[in-house]
Amino acid sequence: MNEKTKAYLAALSFSAIIGFSFLFTKIALGYASPLTNLAHRYTIAALVLIVLHQTKLIKVSLSRRDILSILPMSLFYPLLFFIFQSFALQYISSSEAGILQALVPIFTLLLASVFLKEKTSLLQKFFLLLSVAGVVFIFLSKGANFGTETASLGFVLMLGSVLANAINNILSKSKGGRYRAMDMTAVVIFVGFVTFNMLSLTSHYLDGNILAYVEPLGKLPYLLSILYLGILASIVTGSLSIYAIVRLGASTVSVFGNLGTVLTILAGALILHEPIYNYHVIGAALIIFGILGMNLMRKK
Repeated sequence: MNEKTKAYLAALSFSAIIGFSFLFTKIALGYASPLTNLAHRYTIAALVLIVLHQTKLIKVSLSRRDILSILPMSLFYPLLFFIFQSFALQYISSSEAGILQALVPIFTLLLASVFLKEKTSLLQKFFLLLSVAGVVFIFLSKGANFGTETASLGFVLMLGSVLANAINNILSKSKGGRYRAMDMTAVVIFVGFVTFNMLSLTSHYLDGNILAYVEPLGKLPYLLSILYLGILASIVTGSLSIYAIVRLGASTVSVFGNLGTVLTILAGALILHEPIYNYHVIGAALIIFGILGMNLMRKK
């Protein structure tokens, strides 16, 4: 299996995991605040990384200079990305969050053309826009109401997450040629672990209920959600996305995130009982056709 094929498999895998992450985040938010959710998520991720490193299943080798170089990435991912996303999910549905997240390719394409000098053909741009059009079609057909204060706030917060995601894609490409994917993933995870735990514990201390930090861990649905988010949606997706971006380019890989939108809608329907309509099917077809078209054009 050549490197390009591995990169495509990595892109497909991380988009599938991210697609279901909205569902598990939504479930977790039913038991704990966004900050506590993130604190537990990154605690699990950090502990698993330590175990994997100590058992020599993975190797993390970083100098102080390496850490300082990678550190700016952590401002956008995980800090701004997950803070915006988790708070947005308090005001909008998991389906709506997944739909807005699918706008990442447009932001990434614009940033990559300016900062990375990535070239995309007119046909590739057409298929990228077709994929995004599928998302917009679903969104408009839902008749989402942004006239209310809470919906508007959720919309703005999710757009902040989208922009942070796009910037992270650019930084992953620019730094991915110098550092291994696992080394970069380890830095952002431990930054998330320290930051989110400090914020969560401070919040509970100020509320006068420090035990609220551990209370959700006794709930099985919450614990399963946090395990999914901490291991698969943090460690695995972090490494897979960086691996794919370095080999395929930020613009190309970002389009695969739209496939996660399709899975988000399916997961929301099957588990959270959020409805699926004909426009979901039409929009999903446009998304998939756009992803296939952009990548087939890339090979020509």
